[in-house]
Amino acid sequence: MIRFAKEIRTKIDALAKKDPKKGKKALDILQDFEQFATRCLKIKTKEGAIVPFGLNEAQKRFAQLVFDRMATGKPVRIIILKARQMGFSTVTEAIIYYLTSTQEAKNSFIVAQDSKASENLYEMFKTYYENVPVLYKPMRKRNNSRKLTFENPTALESMRQKNPGLKSQITVDSAEANVLARSGTIHYAHISELAWWPESKKSKHMLALMNSLSDAAGTLCIIESTANGIGEHYQQMWEKAENGENDFIPLFFAWHEFPTYREEFEFEEEMLEFAASLTEDEKFLQRRFNLQLEQLKWRRSTIRNKCDGDVKQFQQEYPSFPEEAFLVSGRAIFDQRKIQEGMMNAPEPIHEDLDGAVLVWAEPEEGELYDMGADVAEGLDDKDTDSSTFCIYKRSTGEQVAELQLKAEPYEFAEILNEYGRKYNNALLGVERNNHGHAVLLALIQIFDYPNLYEHKDYDQKGNAEKRPGWPTTLKTRPILVEEYRQSYANNEIPIKSRRLLGEMRTFVKKNGKAQHQAGCHDDILFAAMIGWEMRKHHHTGHMPYFFYANTVER
Repeated sequence: MIRFAKEIRTKIDALAKKDPKKGKKALDILQDFEQFATRCLKIKTKEGAIVPFGLNEAQKRFAQLVFDRMATGKPVRIIILKARQMGFSTVTEAIIYYLTSTQEAKNSFIVAQDSKASENLYEMFKTYYENVPVLYKPMRKRNNSRKLTFENPTALESMRQKNPGLKSQITVDSAEANVLARSGTIHYAHISELAWWPESKKSKHMLALMNSLSDAAGTLCIIESTANGIGEHYQQMWEKAENGENDFIPLFFAWHEFPTYREEFEFEEEMLEFAASLTEDEKFLQRRFNLQLEQLKWRRSTIRNKCDGDVKQFQQEYPSFPEEAFLVSGRAIFDQRKIQEGMMNAPEPIHEDLDGAVLVWAEPEEGELYDMGADVAEGLDDKDTDSSTFCIYKRSTGEQVAELQLKAEPYEFAEILNEYGRKYNNALLGVERNNHGHAVLLALIQIFDYPNLYEHKDYDQKGNAEKRPGWPTTLKTRPILVEEYRQSYANNEIPIKSRRLLGEMRTFVKKNGKAQHQAGCHDDILFAAMIGWEMRKHHHTGHMPYFFYANTVER
């Protein structure tokens, strides 16, 4: 997909006429990005020295993925979650410089989180240009702004028409700007540290950038960032990429993949003493990722000296796995360490239905009983509202066997519940009856005649009892629902298979005295799971042990 510019090819052709071997070697370098970067590009080190750009292993893997995707003839969209200072800005700028400075009529746009960061990225491009061999150095028109414009700088119109140069440019801007990318087409984009952009400008700027980005074959957009909490724009884009809800390829790079993130021991005694002092967290990381003691020593030193002793800050800046990067605000309801282990070890479903809305880990077994909880969404109007969900458990073991997450109208959802409830041997089905749950229950009773629908015993203010279909989540039953599930999970009674469910459990926190999902997150699967677990408890006790007044306020 790369069509090298006439200006560059003419120089190489002239060299080949004088010395065919040198001409061929020059062409080979031009056609291989890794060779081009290593032989032609230079970077400035932290000490201020100008040195050749030697790609580390993570940078090589990333660059190879970019050019392999380009070779397929499709637009390339990548989102990166990374530890700090792993060199992804450097290699991304190198790729964009290579593509823009060797082709005609290409526009590249780079945006950093603030003016200082954008100045650093612009200086990186200038260093590339100023040190690249003359053979590969295109003509450049001088600019006052942070822009490299590759075209003939002459003031003579006749000369420019005869030899215009590339007519390509690289623009570097800051997310602090009031307006971004409102004119022109972008072929190559780099969105740096998106999680740290000004909150008031993220959505506006991203909308402008994405709509200016060409969808043509070979175009490129790279979003890379360290994390900055849960619920913000970058984290939502990352999760959508992981779930296949956008076209971005999610790439995660852990701190321990970076070769210099290690600290050597001076003496063997020091190493033995360190090994004996490992914490449970350090032992877990050592086992899970086969870490060396030198890496753990660097981690401990970095927590102490650069993260003010705060392990959570280290996890955000230098994550070991994706979920660790996004810090939860508020007091977590569920054991975060246990959830992280569960997410890393969660099995893949044996199959999916309804385009991935239904995940199945075990088919129904003859003679087995099942319990099923359902949470009904309030509507379809807002894309950020919860979905309608169900969760099914195998009664004998408590293990999760199936799960649904889908935006659906009440009748459609009732039809799905009827289908899967009957499939799992007429599972005991508890449907939350709040809001649209009444319509779902009505359909299950009058249209589908579901045979095993849970009924809750309600008491009015006078103490009169009446059974009504569905589970009521109220101010009185909600805390009990949450605490029962929390305790059962803490006691290892619930074998959870779903990363989606574990993800919602991770962001379910105590805020202002109430257990609720964190801002920007959801709890729809979790409530279905908790209701389903109450169905299982209902079977064992023979009745629901918690009663409430029918007129209490619903959740």
